[in-house]
Amino acid sequence: MFNVLAAGFIIGLTHAMPPGPITFEVLKRGVSEGLASALKVDAGAVAADAVFFTLIVVGLSQVLSHPAGRLAMWLCGCALLTLLGLRGIYRVIVKKSAINVEKPHSGSPLASGFLICITSPFAIVWWMGVFAGTMVFYSDVVSLVGLFGGIAAACLLWYAGLGLLGSLGKKMFKPSWLTLLSLICSIMMLAFAALLFYRGYIAFL
Repeated sequence: MFNVLAAGFIIGLTHAMPPGPITFEVLKRGVSEGLASALKVDAGAVAADAVFFTLIVVGLSQVLSHPAGRLAMWLCGCALLTLLGLRGIYRVIVKKSAINVEKPHSGSPLASGFLICITSPFAIVWWMGVFAGTMVFYSDVVSLVGLFGGIAAACLLWYAGLGLLGSLGKKMFKPSWLTLLSLICSIMMLAFAALLFYRGYIAFL
């Protein structure tokens, strides 16, 4: 079982380490609201991963591969990332409250992490590609659950580290630097939304 967990952990790092929307949401929450809020985003993302794991294991991956399903995920993902990016920029430029701990972000960080991940085509591609391919070597339920445990542990630890980095940065750096970081994270959300829209436009239209 340890070998299965270790394999899942290594595979999970390929899912968590590449910079993506969750990365920047965790950093932004860590900077503006502290480690606890960043960990909630982390937990929400892992909960979404659990949904993908369940769907694939029970054989419902065809739902995600259906053109209508991919189109819905594409539109929801674009809308959500755009909303988060614009909200972050609004808070920094208009309300000037990006690092004000007394006024946390609107919306639950747990829900934000879940929604970002569950509507992310990048996550869908990873689960249907990397994980589904790995299932060839782990056919029994116990091994699959152990594999997911390793993946979840990798995601939780990686994003927890990013959240800790963001929360420590709030104490180490000047407020103007943290505001700039929050602004950069929000702009990156819009960049991912634009990239996602472009890829979907090429694929669907």
